Order: sequence, then C-alpha cells, then structure tokens
Amino acid sequence: MATTSAAALDPTPSPSPRTQFKVRLADLPTRYFIAHRGAGAYVAPEDTAQALDHGNDEPDADLLEFDVRVLTDGVGGVWHDPTVDRVSTSTGSVDALSSTAFSKLVIDSSSWFGGGVANTHPILLDQVLSEFGGKRLLLAHPKDTAAMKLVIDEVTRRGLTDAVQVQTLSRSDLKLAIAAGLNGQLLIQDAAQAQVDTPAAVKADGIKRVSIQDELSDGVIRDYVNAGLLVSVWNVDRQYRRDHLYALGVRGIDSNDPTYVSGDTARYGRGRDPFSTQTWWYGQIGQAQTADALTASKRGRFIAPNWWHVNLGEYPLFVLQGWASPLPKTYKLKLQMRYDSLGKDRKRWGGVYFSAKNDSAYSDADSSLNGGYSAILRTNGTLGLYRKDAGKTVTLKTLSTTALKKGHVAGLTISVSGSSVTVTRTDGPDKKITVKDTKYRGRYVFLGRHASAGHEGPGVSFANVTVG
Repeated sequence: MATTSAAALDPTPSPSPRTQFKVRLADLPTRYFIAHRGAGAYVAPEDTAQALDHGNDEPDADLLEFDVRVLTDGVGGVWHDPTVDRVSTSTGSVDALSSTAFSKLVIDSSSWFGGGVANTHPILLDQVLSEFGGKRLLLAHPKDTAAMKLVIDEVTRRGLTDAVQVQTLSRSDLKLAIAAGLNGQLLIQDAAQAQVDTPAAVKADGIKRVSIQDELSDGVIRDYVNAGLLVSVWNVDRQYRRDHLYALGVRGIDSNDPTYVSGDTARYGRGRDPFSTQTWWYGQIGQAQTADALTASKRGRFIAPNWWHVNLGEYPLFVLQGWASPLPKTYKLKLQMRYDSLGKDRKRWGGVYFSAKNDSAYSDADSSLNGGYSAILRTNGTLGLYRKDAGKTVTLKTLSTTALKKGHVAGLTISVSGSSVTVTRTDGPDKKITVKDTKYRGRYVFLGRHASAGHEGPGVSFANVTVG
C-alpha cells in the first residue's frame, strides 16, 4: 500500500515480544495503545499509506487510528484537517474535492515531516478497509455526520463491526454507530464539553467508552473512570504521563509515538544514537512538538551523514532522546557537538540534560517537573554543570575552556557514578569538572541548545552519541 516502505521509516527495529495482533475489539488487552493518525504522527506522516503500513508493523500499536472526510462524489478520504493547506502543496477545503482530485494532491511530507521521507498522495477509506480490515484493529474518526454514516455503511457492508471502532466528538453521531452495531468512543475535548457530556449523560445514551484530551484535569478524568466507563486519553507521548494516567484508572493510551510510550525497549532501545539513519526514531520529542507542528524548529533536522541538528535561533530547543532510555544508575555518555553557527549571544550554549527523573518536556525555567543535571558548553568556551531541581537551578561548577569557532567539533564525556558526576571536554587537552552529587539518577537524556528572545542561540549538530 505504501509508496515509502515501513523499513525506510524504521530502519533497524529490534524484535518485540508482542507479535500476536488482536483482530477483534473484544480481545483488546486491559491496557492498550492507539497509534494516532496511522502509526503515531511523530514516526510517520499522518494519515498516509506510509503511516498505516508503519503502524501495521508496530507490535505495540493495538489500534490504528485514522481520520475520514466525505468527498464530493460520496467517497471517503483519509484526512485530518478541514483544509488541505497544512500538509499538502495545495490550498482549499477537502470537501470541495472529488476522489480523483483528492487522490492527486501532493502531501509534501519531505518538508514538514522531514527525516528523508518522500512526498506522497492521500489514500481513501476503501483502501484502508480493504488492506487492513480484519487484519488489524482499526479506529476510524469520522469528522462529521456524513462521514460517520459513510463509515457505518462501509464497515457493516464488509462485516467488520467487530474489527473497526469509531470515535467522534458528537454523541448523536456515536449513537448512530452504536445503533448499527459498531463499538465507539466519545471524544471529550475540553472542560466545556465535559460539563455537557457528563459521565451520567454519556451512560444514559448507551455509550461505554470515552477518550479524553490529555490537558483535562485529573478530576475530570477520574469522574469518567469512577462512573465505570472505559477510558482512554489522547495525546499521550511521554512515559511519565502514561504512568500517571494508569494510576487514575485509564486503560487506553492514544499516542503520536505508541512504541516509545509503551516502554518497549526491546524495540526502540539503543546504546548508540540513530542519527545515521537520517530519519526519526522512537522517543525523539521536542518540548513544543505536536502532531500539527513537526518542523525543524520543533524537533530539529538531520544533516548527512550522521548528524542531528538544531538550527540557529532565538527559541530554546531540547529534544528527548528516548532511544537511550532507560539510563542505568551509573554510565558514561560520550558525544560530539559541532557548532555550525555561533549566534549573536556568545553566552548561549549547546548541551545535555541527563539522568532526568522523568521524560517531561525540557524547561530551562524553574519547572516543578525538573529533576536532573545539565552539562553545557557556551560558545565563549565556558563549560558548566548544573543541577535542575524542581523550582530552581543550582550551579554546581563552571570552568573556562577554549572559545568555540564556527564549524568546531567539541567532544564531551559525561560520567555518572554512584557518588559523583564528571563532565569532560575532550577535544584538545581534557578539561574536567567533577562534583560529588547523588540526587538524581533518572532514566532520561535530552540534547539541544539554549536561546531566548533577543539572545540568539547557536546552530548545533550532535553525532556519535553513545551510552555505556
């Protein structure tokens, strides 16, 4: 089905113990993972053949979710937005296109998704159901009533009511699906909707499943769980959130990176960075990245043959490197940082946030979720080691080293023992910082560079990152 193979998107995944796919909704495990927009929008271009093929190969994805809109000739098109502007080279409304015109759209994923992925064309509902119906559990998201009626007709005609679930923001649309014998879940998007579509109102309509937006409060989520509804949450892309939601009684995790969030280290874990693949690996997530925002300013980009790069700019960008998790309690991390452009503020820096207690979005501010160490190398040559506590940053030690020039490749080695942390600059005569500190021995590492408005940070590339 795909125009770009799943192997091209996921070059060398390790085998996973979860190899028996479920093909009936009744067989879903107690805790399950939904691959958002096909495979997880962070690992393949959303709602494309590449995404569905990639998701089909993922043993940790229990349901493959995709969006459906109705085209002018009554055919279902797989597309998320009401317009084609964001992910194609064209503009205008999706519902103004025939299936022929829709299928000719160029999805320019090589630009907005990056990672060496080729441009492609949209797919139709019929293709998805023909290719995967009865082979993988599917979760269709009809975007309006017309799309819901079309999905109901196509699913029932194929006898796939036990293999295709639907989801929608509309209780009335979901009631149509339930009346036709389909399973479905109601999406709860915000607090205003939660006040209308209360647990009692949902249950009164015969609805048994809900999927709640992750930004809603614990109290809202708990209300649906305590009412006896089967609850999933979207979009959950970090393991610390998964664990928190499990503690609330949530069963389903709808994710843009389901393999990473599942914790399947046999599949995504590595001792060396995946940058030589020049495509996105599991668990590479920037602090402001979303399914709708995947440009270089949100998660960096690749430079051949084996560099991952953060552009020069006045915005901070630190990206989780999930492939390296879980970090052991003691380890040695080595890397190279190439300063491709220095920026106007020579105090800005590239660096590593390591031994972090959780994989929450990195913040150089005094976040309550902080808990780890930062090793930084400013462009003026200052090497620094800091402890990021909840609510404050503690300077552990700084050291003057040789100032950086454009294009220079700096080497860092970070050694974490049971009693101390050592950071060594290794390009040239070793310059070393050692501090006795045992507060954090967490599982996660981030790479990136610092900047802020009026304080332009350097363009930095990373390569040859190893953990051992």
